[in-house]
Amino acid sequence: MPRIEERINTVEPDIAEIKKHLSAMKRSTDAIEKNIDVMRDNIVGLKAGQIEIRDLLTRVVARLENVAS
Repeated sequence: MPRIEERINTVEPDIAEIKKHLSAMKRSTDAIEKNIDVMRDNIVGLKAGQIEIRDLLTRVVARLENVAS
């Protein structure tokens, strides 16, 4: 059976590789979270715009109905 030092030396490069992969995954996750935040803000803006357009159209239709009467 190999000595503990030899086993540690064998595993250390693998651990370093795993740490690199975890670091890359963390960066990717952070980027995805930032993109989701931007999309969420855009959706909120779109909903607000949709509500504003709906209200404006409601007023236009109401005015047209008063003119037609």
